[in-house]
Amino acid sequence: MFSHETSVLLQKSLPQIPLMICNRDLTRDIDDLVAMAFPRGKLAVVYDYDTEAALGNNVLRALKGRFEATQIYLRGVVAADMQTVEKIRAESQGCDALVAVGSGTINDLCKYAAHLDGKPYIVFPTAASMNGYLSANASISEDGYKKTLTAQMPKAVFCDLSVIAKAPARLSRSGLGDSLARPTAQFDWLLSHLLLGTSYNEVPFALLAPIENVLFENARGIAMGDLPSIELLMHTLLLSGLGMTIAGGSSPASQSEHMVAHAMHMLEGVTLPHTFHGEEIGMTALAMARMQENLLKASPRFKNNIFPEEQLKKLFGEHVTTEAKGAYKVKSALLPLPPGEGRGEGLSTDSGANGESLTLTLSRREREYRGWDGIATQLEKIMLPAHKIEAILHAAGAPTTPEMLGWMEKDYDVAIKCARFLRDRFTVLDLE
Repeated sequence: MFSHETSVLLQKSLPQIPLMICNRDLTRDIDDLVAMAFPRGKLAVVYDYDTEAALGNNVLRALKGRFEATQIYLRGVVAADMQTVEKIRAESQGCDALVAVGSGTINDLCKYAAHLDGKPYIVFPTAASMNGYLSANASISEDGYKKTLTAQMPKAVFCDLSVIAKAPARLSRSGLGDSLARPTAQFDWLLSHLLLGTSYNEVPFALLAPIENVLFENARGIAMGDLPSIELLMHTLLLSGLGMTIAGGSSPASQSEHMVAHAMHMLEGVTLPHTFHGEEIGMTALAMARMQENLLKASPRFKNNIFPEEQLKKLFGEHVTTEAKGAYKVKSALLPLPPGEGRGEGLSTDSGANGESLTLTLSRREREYRGWDGIATQLEKIMLPAHKIEAILHAAGAPTTPEMLGWMEKDYDVAIKCARFLRDRFTVLDLE
């Protein structure tokens, strides 16, 4: 399915690679395909209203002729949260494996439920909408707090490209938006490595390098449902998921751009219009790319790293703030505090309680790279300029501003300012 070089790199990097099949029509072969992963056993087929007609009914009918198969139908608006995970676990209690039919939400729910119960699962994607199909982590909400949790890869992924290409154009744009997080996430991950000595792995990006430029050049075709363009997008999303598994987490694909989007959804009292995750990520990736470009031109300093607990409680509530405090503690242990400064508390990015600067000129590791200019040179090599990201989004007809997503400017400003406190990752948001 991939180039020889990519396949060799995968074999070197992963002890076990899921069975991956992408064809233009899998309808006649569904039971044979599933039998390749599960020769026998009782299967729970999980889908919802949106994926029922697309592929869910076909999968269930095909499997009932050969397996003992039961249906888990998720009604209403389905959320990737712990409550729904527990529902799937309860209804699949007597089953040997799960069969997910859907995209981001269904896949995350099944992979985490399967992980908790020690069961295998496979997935039939219904849209090229996100890059988590083959990652070993799941994005699950618990009491309003979005967590990236250890899960498991599917045993197999079967992509019917004719089904995927017929998905609403917004879903394909969403997958493109998720792919545009590669440059901003790589920048942030490398930035953290160069300044703080945190881990970094080039392999996830080496997997994507041969096809990324071609993908972005086909942005218009993706929005139009052009089958070759959708196939290229699907390959990119699968490789991105494998890259996350190789890295042991979502770091290669989720940094400041995801943190801002998640912060928007965690704000208390804020009702957001329906958008797809990747639509949000495409827009926030553009915003972060601009911020990263500005950083390279500056002499950056660390922002105030004191956790503003009381102010965050007012914005995000008690539970989210408590969870965030534990995560931020991990990051703050790596960050310097200016000698002799008081530990004031506040959301200001440039001053503490006494109005004095709480920032520090970078010095910890920059000497190894001949100062900030040396670090900036390394970061610039892996960037995709903001104007190119914007052009790709325009070509696909995807949102490029918060207003196009229906986000209020005042809420977005809070998300930009506070996102760095909600996760343990060091990103461009921690510098000024």
